[in-house]
Amino acid sequence: MKLSIIVPVYNEKNTITTVIKKLEELPIDKEIIIVDDGSKDGTTEILKNLNNQNIKILFHKENKGKGSAIRTALPYISAVS
Repeated sequence: MKLSIIVPVYNEKNTITTVIKKLEELPIDKEIIIVDDGSKDGTTEILKNLNNQNIKILFHKENKGKGSAIRTALPYISAVS
């Protein structure tokens, strides 16, 4: 069974790379889905330049809130058998 980790982010340029690194190091079968919720501090650029095919990254053009970011990610969760 795979754990789906949804990470809503907003203006996290100082912490996003550390968070991603720690999530990747978790010793479990997982998928990571990051939703940038309209960041304006450079987080979007960091995520766009991230070269990791094991992470799904989605973007909101404007801030819609944490709940909306989670709803955006839900369709991207891998199907469970």
